[in-house]
Amino acid sequence: MSASQPVEPFIRISGLAKSFGAQKTLQGVDLTIHHGETIVLIGPSGEGKSVLLKHIIGLLHPDAGKVEMEGIDLSHMKERQLLKMRRRMGYLFQNAALFDSLTVAENVAFPLRESGVRDKAEIDQRVHEALDLVELEEHKNKMPINLSGGMRKRVGIARAIINRPECILYDEPTSGLDPIVTDVIDRMIQRLQKRFRVTSIVITHDMGSVFKIADRVAMLKNGVIHWLGTPEELRNSPDPDIQDFIAGRSGMTA
Repeated sequence: MSASQPVEPFIRISGLAKSFGAQKTLQGVDLTIHHGETIVLIGPSGEGKSVLLKHIIGLLHPDAGKVEMEGIDLSHMKERQLLKMRRRMGYLFQNAALFDSLTVAENVAFPLRESGVRDKAEIDQRVHEALDLVELEEHKNKMPINLSGGMRKRVGIARAIINRPECILYDEPTSGLDPIVTDVIDRMIQRLQKRFRVTSIVITHDMGSVFKIADRVAMLKNGVIHWLGTPEELRNSPDPDIQDFIAGRSGMTA
């Protein structure tokens, strides 16, 4: 490929629209995401950030527009077709969504078993590698109820990476965590990106995390991408909505 040829984005979102009854959640989202970058989605609660992630991984289908991965349209694929594409992605749900009846190791192994891996030695080795990356190998036989909130999130990350995905989607990975544990999770997101060059798409309301981990930031508001740029451009933006969001100001008078 010559230097003058544009590089195909890893994920391209075009005109994405989704309503739930009378509620118009996404109203024409356009966004490109490149290989190996960490893009952080910010914006007020209820603006559709989680809905957007679920479209990327194919848990929701749009009313209009499309999501493409390397030029392949995922928007209206059948479930069987989507399975192959989903194996290229890992998903960390907002509450980690662990199975309470399974041990840490069994939770992490679940996606492998679902994808048809049956060899116990391979499963054990890959679970060991994933738990080692999130520094939880010694807790593999514990039940989720015996883990702290931060540890549960780290188990969720281990499960998200077990299939060695090219892209990881994080839905509020530091929600409800104290600053020290938040820093641990942020560093893990950075470590995975640097070590494996994974593409990371992160929803967060923690502005400290935004400035620490993001290559680019996209603000979702009124169902569209209101703003897009680097963390430094975000910090220096003259947009009052951006500055109010960074500072945590409501804009309401007392």
